[in-house]
Amino acid sequence: MQKHQKYFAIIRFAIGTEDRLPDDMENIDWLDFFDFCCRQSIAGLVFGGLERSGTKVPPQVLFKWLGIVNTIKNKNLSVDKKAVLVTKFFRDRGYRSCILKGQANAMMYPKPELRSPGDIDIWVEGKTEDIIRMVQREAPSGHYSLHHVTMPVFKDVSVEVHYRPIFLDNWLLDKRFKSYLDGIADRQFAHSICLGENDALVGSLTDDFNTLYQLLHMWHHLFSTRNNLKQLIDYYYLLKRGIGEEARKEIVALFKDLGVMKYARGIMWIQQEVLGLEAQFLIVEPDEKIGRVLLTETLSYGLKKKHTKKNVLIGRIADNAHLFRYFPSSVVINPVYLVWHQWWKWKMKRKLNKSANTSYGKVLDELQNLNTDM
Repeated sequence: MQKHQKYFAIIRFAIGTEDRLPDDMENIDWLDFFDFCCRQSIAGLVFGGLERSGTKVPPQVLFKWLGIVNTIKNKNLSVDKKAVLVTKFFRDRGYRSCILKGQANAMMYPKPELRSPGDIDIWVEGKTEDIIRMVQREAPSGHYSLHHVTMPVFKDVSVEVHYRPIFLDNWLLDKRFKSYLDGIADRQFAHSICLGENDALVGSLTDDFNTLYQLLHMWHHLFSTRNNLKQLIDYYYLLKRGIGEEARKEIVALFKDLGVMKYARGIMWIQQEVLGLEAQFLIVEPDEKIGRVLLTETLSYGLKKKHTKKNVLIGRIADNAHLFRYFPSSVVINPVYLVWHQWWKWKMKRKLNKSANTSYGKVLDELQNLNTDM
């Protein structure tokens, strides 16, 4: 953990919460630190801090790092363009949408081009089966789940089309969230940001709802793939923007109603103690005990072997058993949710097969050209 403390100090400098780098930078295992940054998807961000400080990185690591940073910058340009095209695709068909996380989060960074890009997640307003049919008509190999359907139209970036921003695996809590979502959807679809070199307008979540949504997204991943530091730093930049007192009170109430208060307090501890976020931007009081548990999970990101499809249920139970002490109800319900999810998919497949008679236009020429050219 002492090694990680030094890494965290460098990360705090990179994001601007520390004024200087640690004094003993010469003792860093640069190859290990580089691997750590790549695994946590923060290589571009950290390199920006090192470059700003004038730190001399050993040549054998420097050239690898420069290659990664150049790839990140180029891919950000490409993903920005594709996010705009996907937004236009749905807009042209009369659907309102919002870009979730990803490139929308990058716009909160001082240097968006240094954030490691991922998938394009887009929330589209409409009935679940209508959106699935439309997407699968244009991309037949796409597969669907409770809250999104994949749209494989690009070779170098995945597109996930959400009919729900997220689905909670506790049905009662999800019903509460759905009720809240219905009341704020219009405000979300009316909000937009400028994205990409040409400052194209795309839909984006408002900061108050985003503060809830991204925490729920991390909560969901705690019991599946875990979270990496990139997601926590995304949340840092979001919280750093600040929200009004009334919005904060509403979010606190929602944390309680949706059963994530304990988790939220752990995340706030990481934000304050690890990333250096000022107390004035915290949504709830930090919890060190839970925060350290979550930090341990974050540091293990990418180190555990993935389970095969044959034992995914048993693997999920084994992976989450140690979390039962802290989040017992969620650990118990998660495997039940996985089984129920399969039943939901079977039921949805039957519904789609019975009513697959809706006609949609062809995909945008831009999407077709990009798909064939890449």
